[in-house]
Amino acid sequence: MSNGKIRKDMKINTEFDVGDSVCYLSGDHICYANINKITIEISYTDRSFLMVYKLSDGLSIPRNNYPQWDTRIFKDKESLIEYLKEHE
Repeated sequence: MSNGKIRKDMKINTEFDVGDSVCYLSGDHICYANINKITIEISYTDRSFLMVYKLSDGLSIPRNNYPQWDTRIFKDKESLIEYLKEHE
């Protein structure tokens, strides 16, 4: 960062990239969507930041903030099912 502006060539390591297909559990249903956008939200009160995945179906999911927001995204159905088996 320079002069309060974000450089366009900055690279941020993310678990998922824009365009990736993901799935998540909503009730008893597995929902599928694509990552449309990744944003960084900054809190000026406590100087913290949060990376948020914006999905093609309109859902916004904070990265690494589960279970606080009660939704976690997975790269595929198999990963989701494996996670559920491990956390029964």
